[in-house]
Amino acid sequence: MSSGASAGLKGEGGHLAVAEPSMPGQPKTIVLAIDSLQPGDVPELMERASMFVAPDGTTVLLCDVARLADVDMATIDALARIALRARRLGCAVNLRDAPPELLQLLAFAGLSDVLPCDPSSGVEVTGQPEQGEEPLGVQEERDPADPPVA
Repeated sequence: MSSGASAGLKGEGGHLAVAEPSMPGQPKTIVLAIDSLQPGDVPELMERASMFVAPDGTTVLLCDVARLADVDMATIDALARIALRARRLGCAVNLRDAPPELLQLLAFAGLSDVLPCDPSSGVEVTGQPEQGEEPLGVQEERDPADPPVA
């Protein structure tokens, strides 16, 4: 595994690490530990990450955003730019350990499908429907002009 400080990432937690697959058929994983990110950081960051992309399209870009500070729409913009550039390189993109405010902004911006989170990330939906309630289905009103249904 090679690693080094990533230019374009501010603060102490900006690192890029590459995990080579241990078995044939496993994807190569590039891990970006991000603590601060702006749209202007993306070109240099992706240039560095592109040096490690496998030519066969099996690379996964995993953005560890657990230490991400100051989540705002500029952060969402930068993450969307990372996803776009990574996909152009043939990489899949996932977020790891996304804070709830990041997940909310991703949903608000309609980018939850573009920037999926690993299952260990953020809010976990749990619970069951109350007893006695039927699951809702599609209910249609009948038009009086329609013939009766047998």
